Amino acid sequence: MSSDEAWSYFEFLAELGLTKHIGSMQAPRELVELCHVRSGAYVLDVGCGVGATPCYLAREDGCRAVGVDLLGKMIEQSRERAKLEGVEGLVEFIVADARALAFADDRFDAVIMESVNVFFQDKREAMREYVRVTKPGGYVGITEMTWLHPPSPEAAAYYKRVVYADALAASG
Repeated sequence: MSSDEAWSYFEFLAELGLTKHIGSMQAPRELVELCHVRSGAYVLDVGCGVGATPCYLAREDGCRAVGVDLLGKMIEQSRERAKLEGVEGLVEFIVADARALAFADDRFDAVIMESVNVFFQDKREAMREYVRVTKPGGYVGITEMTWLHPPSPEAAAYYKRVVYADALAASG
């Protein structure tokens, strides 16, 4: 996927108010468990989309969370979500590029991202940033959703159905 195609894809998701959480919040929940995120932890969600994971962490675990995304529209929607969910005091949303994070070294207990690194040519550049802003002894957790082989017709139909259902739910 070219960078122009990726940008168009991100803008499409922003227009729909959609974040890819296949299977609901199960995958993010497992990711934060693997990163040993506990109540009161300070978590960075890179590529936060419409803010589902940071708001979930604040609401369910009492975490403080920062969500970053490339698109201002996603950040606006994240802030609205935080207000609607009553967690705006625990979350912050910032327009930022994962490869050049404007945070001090050793700031977060955990840095998580879902379906982000697949879009970068130089994945190491982003990984260095994640590690840099994570406290010593902290965790960096990554989940990517990619097809290693062409999907079966059944799997492709399931994915289309789930993404379409998420889009409909997000659009109201």
